[in-house]
Amino acid sequence: MQRQLREIAGPLMGLVLIWVVILALAPIARDWEAFDNVLENATGSGLFIMCCGMTIALIGNCLDLSVGSIYALVSVVVGQLLVAHVPFPLAIAIALGAGAICGIINGTIVVVTGIPTLIATLGTQMAFRGVADMWGAGVDMEQFGKSFDWFGTGLPGPLFCSVIAFGILWFILSKTRFGFQTYAQGGNEEVARLAGIPVKRNIVLIYMICGIMAGLASIVYTARVDFAYVDRGQGMELLAIAGVVIGGTSMFGGIGGVGKTVLGVMIYESIFAGLIYLHYDAFWQQVATGVVLIVAVWMDFYQRRASASRRTGVINDSKRSLWSRLRLAC
Repeated sequence: MQRQLREIAGPLMGLVLIWVVILALAPIARDWEAFDNVLENATGSGLFIMCCGMTIALIGNCLDLSVGSIYALVSVVVGQLLVAHVPFPLAIAIALGAGAICGIINGTIVVVTGIPTLIATLGTQMAFRGVADMWGAGVDMEQFGKSFDWFGTGLPGPLFCSVIAFGILWFILSKTRFGFQTYAQGGNEEVARLAGIPVKRNIVLIYMICGIMAGLASIVYTARVDFAYVDRGQGMELLAIAGVVIGGTSMFGGIGGVGKTVLGVMIYESIFAGLIYLHYDAFWQQVATGVVLIVAVWMDFYQRRASASRRTGVINDSKRSLWSRLRLAC
């Protein structure tokens, strides 16, 4: 517990510092409504849910650049089903199934071909986006009804979906053998394979979960705006990576958790909201996001290098100690 608290101390202090600056420079933000808007944007856009899926992907060293296209494809699927008067529970189940299938395709390509995850998911990103364009171009998909709209209206519906996503991912990563194996193979895939962990199967499962989370995020946002559109989700994969990495999950695998992701998403959304309250335009918001992402990845890289140096130092000290004992024995 103490180790976990130490790990989130940095992001938590960063979030507090950001709000101190916002409240000091923007009096208009000195209201609960400002924080409520940040929370609503993080959940209503589906960003937090997508970040939950990206968290398990990065922990398992399975980068997924196709989540934005899955986001668009699932929006088209659920929109066409609802327009065809399919009951919304069944439409949601089918749409989540479409997200799962996209994830399975990603995982299968990586496992079968052995090509880097960056290239594999970059290819499927374009493929899934093309399928969404073919199915949804020129189709009117809007006004789905109050029952479905609840999933995206205000704060309760999106927050409920976000809590469900958080609970599922927390349970998987903290309480299951699969979660332990995900951390292990993310830390060192070859060692995990030699230890008997079914790495290939786990890669497919990781991508499947990531696809489901991207699908759920799309459903929430589609319900929020009450229409589906093929251009949805462009750039969402980078926002998801930013939110996860800012929270402290490593880009290089084996380190992280959804608790950190909560803080990372809140930091990102707080920076975004703060720039709005300070009357900066959208261009500066993009610049700030890029800078924060670079800093977060650099800090992760620096910490890993420092940790590796310490381990090397311990090994060298042990070797020197052994050599000293041998010399004395002689």
